[in-house]
Amino acid sequence: MLSSHIRLLPTTVRFVQSLIHNPSSSCMDLKALLSSLNDFASLSFAESWDNVGLLVEPSPPHTVNTLFLTNDLTEEVMEEALQKKADFILSYHPPIFRPMKRITWKTWKERLVIRALENRVAVYSPHTAYDAAPQGVNNWLAKGLGVCTSRPILPSKALNYPTEGTHRVEFNVDHTQDLDKVIATVKGISGVSVTSFSARTDDEEQTRISLNCSQQALVQVVAFLSQNSELYQKTEILSLEKVRCPIMTF
Repeated sequence: MLSSHIRLLPTTVRFVQSLIHNPSSSCMDLKALLSSLNDFASLSFAESWDNVGLLVEPSPPHTVNTLFLTNDLTEEVMEEALQKKADFILSYHPPIFRPMKRITWKTWKERLVIRALENRVAVYSPHTAYDAAPQGVNNWLAKGLGVCTSRPILPSKALNYPTEGTHRVEFNVDHTQDLDKVIATVKGISGVSVTSFSARTDDEEQTRISLNCSQQALVQVVAFLSQNSELYQKTEILSLEKVRCPIMTF
């Protein structure tokens, strides 16, 4: 179900695996999946020149049972996705970038669109949204340089973020009864949107909770965490800024 063409950061792969392998969500409506992907890495983080988001949409309703990951959607990859009976292809690089004046069988990109629509396969590309998201590709690549402090050369606020959030709070919770308690509590705070996905720490299965918070909600979230420090681990508080290019300080 997960292609050998995966080239995305491990966090992204864990997030997608949590969508696919969760028995309670073995299939998902396309709109619900798009909402989850946008919560994970808002498309507003993408550069203005980029072509991100849903590029090919089958006629509704569309249910996603098999999600196929790839770095680049070529005709060979499309053939593999169809063999895997994929309903949704997440291609890191957008296979459609420049405007198309016609959809014929003459060029390979036009053929990709035809085959996707004929086989009812949605195509989605995050590209620079995943680069710039907090804990995204840029952050992951920077970690390859060793212990250092990174900051953006040109920081800028992400426009049109899907919530009024100014900050993202992330932390890990064990797979116990505490998980339901934590999620129920933070969902009850006004100005908070909640996303969760599987995480692994020291060979222990955990759930990573990600909260988009307004300034006012951030205060309440921090207060809750301070009063219940035994429930969570590995906390990060991030300002919702998109990072165009990191610089390293050693």
